Amino acid sequence: MSSSSRSVPAAERSAAAGGDGSERIFLVGLMGSGKSTVGRALAARLGRPYLDNDALLQQRTGLDAPALADLGRAALHDQESRQLHALLDTPAPYVAGVAASIADNPDDLGRIVDAGRVVYLRATPRTLARRVGRGQGRPWLDGDLLSTLNEMFAARDDVYRRVGHVVDTDGREPHEIAAELARLVGAG
Repeated sequence: MSSSSRSVPAAERSAAAGGDGSERIFLVGLMGSGKSTVGRALAARLGRPYLDNDALLQQRTGLDAPALADLGRAALHDQESRQLHALLDTPAPYVAGVAASIADNPDDLGRIVDAGRVVYLRATPRTLARRVGRGQGRPWLDGDLLSTLNEMFAARDDVYRRVGHVVDTDGREPHEIAAELARLVGAG
């Protein structure tokens, strides 16, 4: 499968992010899209640290995703937003996997667009369902998994498409996607 080649217009990226926006690379997408796996592979290729918003959130709060989810969706998304703000204070360069809920927060979306290059790792709901399995450790996946992912995809796909370079991940290996992204930022 080939990837899309749509990028965020240069006018939308901040000069503070390194001109081409590649000093900070933010990976967005739904759970199971490959943010963590591709992010680690890309960071290794670029010789940068990989920062996972979910892992940093757990480290900061001492609570894992299910425990945070028990506090309610709004509380979890508030904590994810707070963690993103802390992430943005981290000196570049780095590759970061960002919480999927960012699609629901226009202010946070604007912050990452201004701070670096945004890449949407896009996968169909069927692929996402296969990747997340039974959804262990992932909030709100205890019912009909495919229906839930279809709803999330319908609500967030257009938002993600508007803010980042789109890379379709269906049927592709993480190392292949990481190589494409390294080329995109001029390091591959």
